[in-house]
Parts: sequence; structure tokens; C-alpha cells
Amino acid sequence: MQLDYDADRFIPLSRYDEQTGEVALGLDRIGSAGLRVSREEHLKQSAVIEFPRTVDLALDLQLGAVDADLELGGLRLSTVRLASTGSRTVTRFSKPNPRSCEWLRLNAGATDFAATGLGNSRCREIEFSGGVGAVDLDLTGSWTEDARVTVEFTVGELTLTLPQDVGFSLTMDRFLSRFEPEGFTRSGNTYRSQNYDQAQRKVEIHLTSNACGVRVKWVGKAATGGQ
Repeated sequence: MQLDYDADRFIPLSRYDEQTGEVALGLDRIGSAGLRVSREEHLKQSAVIEFPRTVDLALDLQLGAVDADLELGGLRLSTVRLASTGSRTVTRFSKPNPRSCEWLRLNAGATDFAATGLGNSRCREIEFSGGVGAVDLDLTGSWTEDARVTVEFTVGELTLTLPQDVGFSLTMDRFLSRFEPEGFTRSGNTYRSQNYDQAQRKVEIHLTSNACGVRVKWVGKAATGGQ
């Protein structure tokens, strides 16, 4: 872990619990102190954290007012929880998870948020909740089993990037929201991709949206990567 931080306001956090196997990394505030930007150097705070690719990980990430670039591809992830508030966050799964993942839970408030290659996470359940901002959920990747995706989004623009060789079933509950259903066949509140019945892998998407725009972007093939 490499850190640049305001030493008058924060102290580095690095803690390991042998009994539970939990590792805590980051910064702790000194007293009630918070961020300050009275001088330019106070803005130059950064963190670079690397994880081993040979250990099973249950990640719990909490991000505040930051610009975050997270590369989680190739890590042995069993569960992932990511909370991002007031930040610009890009989360990438550029390579497949070497193991099956139970769930991925994403929460973004008042933010620009993008997650790419979510199929490579190999998570059986993916949940996203957020509002007020622009969100891009890219479901390309090496899907190895069927999955369920739940999205709750309020006030903003949501883009779903979908691979054409995966079958998608999309169920919507929307209020004052625009939806562009290109590539789907509708039956009531359910939309199915044109290849749904023939697809080897199927993903169910349950979408609740309020006062937002929902756009679907199709790509030619699911992105792949070596384990």
C-alpha cells in the first residue's frame, strides 16, 4: 500500500486480525478532523493498494470524495461490497475471476460510476443501487453460469452494455423513466433478448427506475480473458 495524505488530519490504517483473517487498509481521521483544501498540496492525496492473486478475498470497499480506478480482474473474489459516495469511480474486471463468486453489491450515491466486464466477476448475484448521476453497467465478460442482476436507480442516466451472445431477460418497474428497448421482445413488463431461448448462458435483470433514462447498448461478443 502506497499513500500520499495530509499527515495533520489522517494516520495510515493497516490492521490484520489473525483469528478472522480480516485485513483493514486505508486512513483514519485524527480526532474529528476532515479534508482541508487551503493549499494546493492538500489536494494531492492518493492511495495505491495491491492485492495478491493467489488468496481468496472477500472485499469490502468504502470510497468517499475521490477519483477511484479499481482493477479487480484476475483476483480470487468470493464476495465484493463496494460503496461509492460523491466520487467518480471506475471498476474493471478485465480478466475472469479464477473462482466462483457468491455476490457483488455496488452502491453509488451522487456520483459518476462505471463497472466494466461484470461477467468476468463470475458472481451469481450482482446488485446495484444508486441515484443522481451517470452510471454505466457493462455486463460483458466470460459468463460461466447463469446469473441474476438487480438494479435500483433514481434520477440520472443508466446505460446497460450487453453482449449479444448471452441471453437476457429484463423485468422493469419504472416511474417517469425513459427506456430504449432495442434488441428486446416485450411481453408485459418483461423484455427478452432475441437470442434468449437459444443462448447457452442466461442473465435475469430486474430493474427499478425512477425519473431517469435507461439505455441499452449491445456489443458483438462477450469479452474474454485468460484465467
